[in-house]
Amino acid sequence: MGEGKGHHLALKVGEEREVMKRMKTMLALLAVMSIMIPQYAAGVLAQTKESGEIERLIADLKDQSWQIRWYAAQALGEAKDSRAVEPLAVTLKDKNVYVRAMAAWALGEIKDRRAVKPLIDALRDQIKDVRKKAELALKEITGKDLGKDPAQWQKWWEQNK
Repeated sequence: MGEGKGHHLALKVGEEREVMKRMKTMLALLAVMSIMIPQYAAGVLAQTKESGEIERLIADLKDQSWQIRWYAAQALGEAKDSRAVEPLAVTLKDKNVYVRAMAAWALGEIKDRRAVKPLIDALRDQIKDVRKKAELALKEITGKDLGKDPAQWQKWWEQNK
């Protein structure tokens, strides 16, 4: 009788392991989906370029969730809509580093000269990734490669406004 109970318990432990393994797989899939679905949605919205959608994305730059702000900046960059330049320039000062970096990238995608001064200011960001994205965006917009020195960019900007 004791042997049967032990065998039964071993089976339950095996079942629990299988359930835990499946739960881990499901949680991993949910984690991937939580990233991919908003990215897909942002891409679809960016392709529409309808005024209401762009305005909604611009409003999302002020959302409480940094992920929503990040996706909104990404979608606005993909949309390449000049209406997003000023809101994205403000977003370069977001409290979240990922959002600031995505805003810099987005401005580089839009390629509007109104973003030059805010991007020069972003070259002074405390976070290297934000500075690098700002530098790349400046290169995209201006066609110039003046490196990462804000003073060099500022001097060029004063001569080429």
